[in-house]
Amino acid sequence: MEPVVGIGPVSRCTVDAALAVARRTRTPLMLIPSRRQVDAAEFGGGYLGWTTQEFADYVAERDPDGLTLLCRDHGGPWMHTAEAGVTEPTEALDSCMRSFTADLDAGFGLLHIDTSEGRPGTGPVPAQTAATRLVELYARCHAEATARGAEVAYEIGFEPQDVSTNDPDEFKAALRLVLEGIDAAGAPRPRYVVAQTGTKVAELRNVGRFHEPHARDETLRQVSTLAATCHQEGVLLKAHNCDYLTTEETALLLRAGVDAFNVAPEYGVAETRALLRVLDEMALTEAKEDFLRLAYDSGKWRKWMLDPTTATDVERAVIAGHYVFRTDEGLRIREEAALALATRGRPPLDAILQEAVAERIESALRAVTQAAGHTAQPADAPAAALTAEAVR
Repeated sequence: MEPVVGIGPVSRCTVDAALAVARRTRTPLMLIPSRRQVDAAEFGGGYLGWTTQEFADYVAERDPDGLTLLCRDHGGPWMHTAEAGVTEPTEALDSCMRSFTADLDAGFGLLHIDTSEGRPGTGPVPAQTAATRLVELYARCHAEATARGAEVAYEIGFEPQDVSTNDPDEFKAALRLVLEGIDAAGAPRPRYVVAQTGTKVAELRNVGRFHEPHARDETLRQVSTLAATCHQEGVLLKAHNCDYLTTEETALLLRAGVDAFNVAPEYGVAETRALLRVLDEMALTEAKEDFLRLAYDSGKWRKWMLDPTTATDVERAVIAGHYVFRTDEGLRIREEAALALATRGRPPLDAILQEAVAERIESALRAVTQAAGHTAQPADAPAAALTAEAVR
């Protein structure tokens, strides 16, 4: 059974919630850390406080049935802050290859190769440059995996997430060009291709075109065309930025042909809001103010903002909350909340926060079940057939 839902491990609580949901529902899930969340020791790990191997060991110990697939999300050059000072593309490619090698050594089963980023401050790279770099990295990853005897699948993406959908003709041409390069390198075709599906996260909502009721039907027609293109090439369509969608909205995307999808920042927001509720209920006013200040001062909300924005300072802090959970002050505040709960005979803080995140993960799984009940699989689409098996 193939997993359909990719869970961004924006916190350790999210990892625990995903493991708990997988066990409780006997449903395979993907855990998809970005390099900023988890990376090799040489890059200083990530903001979860784990190196790649530590993360893999943690999951393996708590997932004896192997229900969670470890996946690298947005692996590629300049995807970790440790590479901010790297200016030469060759050096950046070598650097991210060392990250991918650590993924292979840790037993990751899926590598997302994303070459859309240029060095900090320069924005996305041209499409042709992204495609060339992607094929090079893909071939190098395949060679490293072969040398290790590692079984690994691939996900490819060569452009940043946008609010709209890809132009179908341009997408078909770009995909074919990249797949021809991968074929020429003697590597297997990827399992997933990331396309623009009208889903985009900003602030505390989804601002993609799909989320606009007046544009939904046209967006779904475009998504269906993109999915058909992928399936004709024997690959699956992956949607990113599916946060803050309702169960029904996500099911519509799946019925349109999306084979798998990722959710990430929504889980950090769910945990942050649950923590703030606990601080309110325990009358820990000063601790709540400390946490909001800590999150706001981190500045981690900046990359998620709309321009212009009407977001309040509290909303900005909520957006950034999960980035500061593992800081010394963040841990102190959580300890204070946990002690207050224990003193009053309430459930443990970790259990409360984990259940808040688990509810959102289960909402995504309900969308998969709902879509499976309405999807008729075409006989000539092997990729779509695989998806049908995944959602049963």
